[in-house]
Amino acid sequence: MKRQQAGYIWKVGRSWFGRWRDDVIENGQVCRRQQSARLADVCDRFRTKADVRPLLVEKLRSLNEGKARPESTLPVADFVEEFYFKFIEENYKPSTIGGYKSLWRMYLSSRLNKIMLRDFRTVDAAQLLSDIHRATGLGRTTLKHIKSFLSGVFTFAKNQGVLDGMNPIHEAMIPKKAAESRETHATTPGEVLAFMDVLEKAGELKACAAVALMFFAGLRPGEARGARWEDLEDRRLRVRQSIWQTHTTSPKTKGSASPVPVIEPLASILVSLWAADGNPISGPLLRGPSGKALDLHNLARRIVVPTLTRCSVCLKRQADHKAESHAFVLDTSVPPWRGWYALRRGVATAVTALSTGSLAAKGLLRHSSVSTTERHYIKDVPDTTLQAMKRLEDLCGERRTTSGAKPS
Repeated sequence: MKRQQAGYIWKVGRSWFGRWRDDVIENGQVCRRQQSARLADVCDRFRTKADVRPLLVEKLRSLNEGKARPESTLPVADFVEEFYFKFIEENYKPSTIGGYKSLWRMYLSSRLNKIMLRDFRTVDAAQLLSDIHRATGLGRTTLKHIKSFLSGVFTFAKNQGVLDGMNPIHEAMIPKKAAESRETHATTPGEVLAFMDVLEKAGELKACAAVALMFFAGLRPGEARGARWEDLEDRRLRVRQSIWQTHTTSPKTKGSASPVPVIEPLASILVSLWAADGNPISGPLLRGPSGKALDLHNLARRIVVPTLTRCSVCLKRQADHKAESHAFVLDTSVPPWRGWYALRRGVATAVTALSTGSLAAKGLLRHSSVSTTERHYIKDVPDTTLQAMKRLEDLCGERRTTSGAKPS
């Protein structure tokens, strides 16, 4: 059993300091080193060493009780890189790991390489968030992500027995001046049909199918990349995998691995895509030249946005020409591209409007349900989702009749 430490107290100018010995990690080895810290100002409350002694006793409590771990003396940056990243790499999906490491690299690593893990307080977290906001102008949403990441670091440290007490991040305040996130867009059925018409006429069948999958099937981008021909069964698409960059994983949550209905006009565009790809029986629906799943970010940047922009420019020139000749001008502009998630938000909005509530949209998007019972016991597409999607199908109408269909 280690001897109880009383430590040493001394005064420098108008400040009291304490000194003691502690186990620290240096070059991967535990070493005994002398530590010191400022304890208090010299004032009426702390006039003598005896007045200051309780402060040092409290500081040494965990050490004398044998609860202090050498890892707690690491700078926060070292603890994250040597311990926390190993934990998330073993437990989280590649997309989550990539997001965490990006936040760490861009905003945190250089700001947390001095303060020790066990000395980090709520005030330090609040000042850190304020410093990041002043330096970068980040909005509230990104600052919340940063706060959540830091909270996870300290929760992990507590679960490993490295720290005791409250998580210092929980009550840290995000700067009030941080801007709220901008309003997100929900693409309408009319806008989606316009996108698909332009892309199909331009011969960009895969881009058209990607738009249709994201909207009419309510898929996430990774799920659209992971969709395969063998997952199509009896006018339903079973969501079985997700692809992020080069990583193939299970869908985001257990509830996400559920079937979604395949309605018109998604069904007809998939029939055309199936024929154009040589009637495959397996492999990605959105197949690239190499046979691997297309990268949707590259697809949007290289195909979708340029094609829609060219069409908008062409329509504007036609409208300008008609205006010069005093001809009647219709509004034929192509709506702007707002990203893949705008399609997913759009179908949720449309299905909610067409049904009696949000349950149908929840079923299509496969989000966590409003109650534990629904979350654990809905095994198939809810009837409300099927009914709402049928109404959406009727609203959009059949894009064209097809002479064949993919074998089930």
